[in-house]
Amino acid sequence: MTYRALLAVITLGCSLVSSAAQSAEALTIPYGTEPTSFGELKLPDSKAGPFPVAVLIHGGCWRSDRGSAESFRAMANALAADGIASWNIEFRRVGNEGGGWPGTFLDLGKAVDLLPKLSRQHRLDLKRIVLVGHSSGGHFAAWLAARKRLPKASEIRGAPAVDYQGVVVADAFIDPRVIDSKGVDGSLYCDDPVLERLVGGRPEARAEQLREISPLAWLPWSTRQEYIVSSRRYPVTPPRPLADGRTTMRMPDYPALARAAGDTIHVDIIDDADHGDFTKQGTKAFDAVHRAVVRLLSTGAAAASAGN
Repeated sequence: MTYRALLAVITLGCSLVSSAAQSAEALTIPYGTEPTSFGELKLPDSKAGPFPVAVLIHGGCWRSDRGSAESFRAMANALAADGIASWNIEFRRVGNEGGGWPGTFLDLGKAVDLLPKLSRQHRLDLKRIVLVGHSSGGHFAAWLAARKRLPKASEIRGAPAVDYQGVVVADAFIDPRVIDSKGVDGSLYCDDPVLERLVGGRPEARAEQLREISPLAWLPWSTRQEYIVSSRRYPVTPPRPLADGRTTMRMPDYPALARAAGDTIHVDIIDDADHGDFTKQGTKAFDAVHRAVVRLLSTGAAAASAGN
């Protein structure tokens, strides 16, 4: 199916929005009381609806001093031009007061669980939601996809309120053990220890917490997956240092594990892409992420049409 055909499918029941149209400014909406507890809701410039939704989760090495929702605003604009709403979320990270365990994960859950309330005010289609995460945001997107599988007594699970049409993992390592792994020069992956804050203590003494933040431990997620990744980061056999030598950890083959568990996953390897390209408009990596969102949502639209 061509890209144009995919767009036609996704907008079933909605008016097509010209890619040249200017959409309204994003609405900044709080989902909690923390300074970082907000999202930017970007709606297509159309009175049609309800609109499918892409939840955008930015990267930044799990740290509060790196990355922000701003990095995904270009993607939000591109999706709005295709008739897709976006919920570009901010959240506490390591370095924020209360960030790490459990605050970061509670924030992520609260942000997506606000969507039913937002849908009553802004014409959102809760049957067509995809998660999109770049870098450490890819780990968080994968975690949200797996969240319902966590034990109900988990401190970070909460009460998930929405289901997902799929998840796009963009140039991310989703095994959290990479966070404090060492590169070829002996430096830590994120320059400072981070994993201990994410699990609430020394990882070797917090095996259950480490498992609860590890999406691979909870496969299958029972949702379609798109893995868009640079050739610099895709694991190969025999193994080699990944991420330009920032880690020497032998990375699990996430797509193989997902398929073995019964999930459907599509892999798109972007040759020699820079890590920042995945949120930089005009690059092959950005376009691949954009296409992946449309592909997932078009699958949902086609299924809904077939059922009518």
